[in-house]
Amino acid sequence: MKPYIHYNTDLERGVLGICVLHAGTYSSVHHLLSDTCFYEQKHLAVYRAMRSLWVQGQSVEATGLIAELYITGVHTIDGAPAAMFVTELCDEPHPASHLEHWCIRLRELAARRMMQQLSSIPDDTADITTTALQLHEQIREALSISHVSKWVSATEAAARLDAHRQSDKVNGISTTISILNELNGGFAAGHLIVIGARPSVGKSALACNIALQAALAGHCTAMVSMEMGVHELYARMASLHSGIPFKQVMKKDAPPNTVLPAGLPLYFADDAQMTIHDIRSHAEHLLQTNGLQLLIVDYLQLIQEHADSKRPREQQIAAISRGLKMIAMTLNIPVIALSQLNRESEHRQNKRPTLADLRESGTIEQDADVVMLLHRDWQAGIRHTETGDSTICDADLIVSKWRNGCTTDIRLHFDGGTMRFGDMG
Repeated sequence: MKPYIHYNTDLERGVLGICVLHAGTYSSVHHLLSDTCFYEQKHLAVYRAMRSLWVQGQSVEATGLIAELYITGVHTIDGAPAAMFVTELCDEPHPASHLEHWCIRLRELAARRMMQQLSSIPDDTADITTTALQLHEQIREALSISHVSKWVSATEAAARLDAHRQSDKVNGISTTISILNELNGGFAAGHLIVIGARPSVGKSALACNIALQAALAGHCTAMVSMEMGVHELYARMASLHSGIPFKQVMKKDAPPNTVLPAGLPLYFADDAQMTIHDIRSHAEHLLQTNGLQLLIVDYLQLIQEHADSKRPREQQIAAISRGLKMIAMTLNIPVIALSQLNRESEHRQNKRPTLADLRESGTIEQDADVVMLLHRDWQAGIRHTETGDSTICDADLIVSKWRNGCTTDIRLHFDGGTMRFGDMG
C-alpha cells in the first residue's frame, strides 16, 4: 500500500492564481514560499517563473508570466499551451485575504512530506547522516515562519546597541596577531572574513593558527576543509601547540606530547563534496549542541552551490559567498572563508596582492566584512630584502577591507616547521 502524500493541488493553484490576479501580492508573501511548497511539477514551474520575474524587478502578472515560462522552456502544461494554464489560473477568483494563510498551509504540507522522507530513508543510503541533516534543515525552515514585522524602531535599535555594549561581543574573537586585535577588536559575530592568498603561501596554516587560538580561549570553533583530512588538520594544530615541527608530528614515532588538550572545543569536518547547504546544516547543528562561536571554511572556491548546479561558476561563487554571509548573520558568529587569488599578481613587478586579485572577486569583496590578503616574498621568488636579509620567515597580512574598522599592512613572522604565524620580532 502506497503511503498517503500530503499535498493539496487546489491550494497550490489558489496561491498561484491570487499572485497572478492581484498585483503586488507575490511581493508580500515571497518570503513564505519556496520550491518545496509545490508538490506538482506544473505548479512548481509556474512558481519558479513568478520568482524569476520578481527577482528581475518585474511585475508578476499574466502576460509577463507567460513570457517567462516560454523563456525558461515551459511551452506546454498538461498537454496544452502554457498560456492557457495561466489564463485558467486567472479565471479562478480567490480573495487575496486568504493568501498568507494558504502559503503557511503549503509550508506545513511540505514539512509533512519531508518528514515522510525522513522516516523512509533506505538503510543502504550512502550518506544517511547528510541526507537526514538536509531534510531536518528543510523541515525546520518550512515550519519556522515569522509573522512579526522585520521593521525595528530607532528606540528599539538604541536599546539593542546598549545591550551589545554591555555584552561580551564588543570585542570579537582574538587571533595570534596582537596588532589585529588592538586595531579592530578581533573578529565580530555576524561578520564574514575572507583570507585570500596564492597556493602554498599559507592561508590554511593561518586559519589553523586562528582556530587553535580561539579554541584555547574557550570559544567553540569548527573548521571545514575540502582539501585536508581531519587527521592532518589535527596534526597541524598539535604542531602549533607543542612547537614540534609538523613533519615530526605526522610520523609513526611522533613524540608523545604532540596532542591537544583534552576537551578542547574544536571540531573538524572534511568532505570534498560539501555544498553551502551542508555547511549551514552542520554549523547550525553544532550551534545547537555545543554553542558554535567560530566557523572556518577552507576554501571558498571548492564549495559546491548544490550537487547538480549547472549555472556558470561565477554565479555559483556569488551564491556561495552570499550563503556564507547569511550563515554568519543567521547564526550570529564570525565565519572565516579562505579564498584563492588569481595569477595576476605573478605577472606584475609588484607581487603583493590586491582586492582585484580575489578569484571571481566581485561578489566576494561585496559580501565580506573583512578581507585580508596573505603574502610571502619567499613564495613569490623574492629571496632577500633590500638590506640582504633572507625573506624565508617574512610574511605580510594586508588588511584591505574592514567594515567599521581600520585597514593596514601587518608584518608577520612565519615559522615553516610548525607553520606558525605570529608578531614580527
